[in-house]
Amino acid sequence: MRNKCSHFLVLSFILIALTSCTKEKTIKANQTTKAEEPLVENEFILRGTTFSNNLNTAYIYKVEQDTLTLMDTIYIKEKGFIFKGIAPQPEYYAIKVDESDVMYKFLVDASEINMFLHTNLFLSSTSSNSETQKVYFDYKSKMDAFDYKERELFLKYKSPQTVRKRTSILNSDLENLQIEKIAFVKQFIESNNSSNFIPFVFKENYHSFSAKSLRKLHDTLTANIKQLPAVQSLNNDIVKLEEKEAKQNIKSTEYRPIAYALSGPNTKGQTISLAALKGKVVLIDFWASWCAPCRATNPNLVQLYKQYKNEDFVILSVSEDKAEPEWLSAIQTDHLSWDTHILDKNKTIAFRYGVESIPYKILIDKQGRIASGKISGKKLENRIKELLRE
Repeated sequence: MRNKCSHFLVLSFILIALTSCTKEKTIKANQTTKAEEPLVENEFILRGTTFSNNLNTAYIYKVEQDTLTLMDTIYIKEKGFIFKGIAPQPEYYAIKVDESDVMYKFLVDASEINMFLHTNLFLSSTSSNSETQKVYFDYKSKMDAFDYKERELFLKYKSPQTVRKRTSILNSDLENLQIEKIAFVKQFIESNNSSNFIPFVFKENYHSFSAKSLRKLHDTLTANIKQLPAVQSLNNDIVKLEEKEAKQNIKSTEYRPIAYALSGPNTKGQTISLAALKGKVVLIDFWASWCAPCRATNPNLVQLYKQYKNEDFVILSVSEDKAEPEWLSAIQTDHLSWDTHILDKNKTIAFRYGVESIPYKILIDKQGRIASGKISGKKLENRIKELLRE
């Protein structure tokens, strides 16, 4: 009988001990999973997640007028990270991971934003329930589709079988695609005229519209959106463009296609874009340090730059060099004193502009349109003079 009682007591103690442990674990688990504090005014939170064990450090940048400002360096722990910031108005940010030069650009606003980081950053994605973000996602998906169609066209007419007819057919197809794209942007602005994201749409497509069209689109915006600093600045630009077009009153039937987007790192590692040179006549010069004919024309470029640099003229040199030392050395040796130099190691920019051999020079007018393709010699200088007078 005593043995039975002893066994019963021992079993009871074990059960009590197990129950106590279970309760203690439950309390601790509940304590560590307490609710997150709500966001304060204008605050956003970025929650990053990845399936990869190989991503270690994330660099968060703010993107302002093609300039990157490092905001924070974050260590990715247990395949995730959190970043908080303040955004009174929507802003573009970018993220870079570890030693890669690839960046993923995204929009932030006063909301909770979830990000999935792919090992290939181009395949990353964000999601948010804010109305501004929903408008942004709609716009981005459509514009990405236009970019995809454009790449398809270039690949379609790259084959040797179509090389002779490629230029005319490609230009015609690209023109039709551009018309479709402009129509979409116009409809998008009109349909989302009360969204805080619309200033970004205006800015990114400014060169696609005439002053008259820009004014009509501006007038469709709601009163609150017109009061935003970005839209007020845009309105000032439209006023200047209206005054300029009124003074010039140029009646020309010449068709000039919009120049393709162009950007890349300069000699200091900063990003330079064609869009930032708005209002200037731009000579895009495709060259390389190893290209003897290119180096032979550099003295002429230096002379053109000295003569017209104070008249809204700029040279944008796009180098196909693979190595930076040779590129930097050639710039210094040939006295290419302008700051607008870009490296195009993979010939992505050259391919977009149909450049098959170098040297190759293109002139862009003050409206951001291709005014002359593959031009050189005396014709080049005469054309620069004409465009500067416009």
